[in-house]
Amino acid sequence: MSHAGSTPVTRRRRRIEYDPAELRDDVLYQLAALDGFARVAGDRVRYVKPHGALYNTAVTDEGQAGAVVSAVLARDRTLPVLGLPGSALLRQASAAGLRAVPEGFADRGYLPSGALVPRGRPGALVTDPDEVARRAVRMAVRGTVIAVDGTEVGCAVESVCVHGDTPGAVGLARAVRAALTTAGVPLAPFSRAG
Repeated sequence: MSHAGSTPVTRRRRRIEYDPAELRDDVLYQLAALDGFARVAGDRVRYVKPHGALYNTAVTDEGQAGAVVSAVLARDRTLPVLGLPGSALLRQASAAGLRAVPEGFADRGYLPSGALVPRGRPGALVTDPDEVARRAVRMAVRGTVIAVDGTEVGCAVESVCVHGDTPGAVGLARAVRAALTTAGVPLAPFSRAG
């Protein structure tokens, strides 16, 4: 985001220490409000994916992951939950009987641990359309991604994300779709219609 004649504003994603019960209530409130607006528009919420720092925190923080899962269970047990492969969030969602959807990021760099490179560090964003497309196909077909140090990391996914705020996001998404189709990867929603 930038203003004419000013320096671009960088959004920071930061971890917030949260009481799990309060986080559960906040997530439940947001889910209910969002679903209400979606229904007014003739649709409904079809899956749950925490955003930003909460997404990253729920990878390893059992309490925050559990709070998100608890909110989904309270609101709608049919909602799939998206998260990084091997995350606390997906483990808890699966254990609770929710549909856990492992997600990969074609436009983000990965550390050898399988975690995302923190924004602001070199290699955090991948913006070359051909590279983003290759990464998406590799995740979908081989279940791996190449980390910033060149190592191959396990990353079996059912969903591939391209961030809307990545420069050239629309072109990147088109390149990913074309590459997945060319590779014979069937494209279908993971959530149920209805």
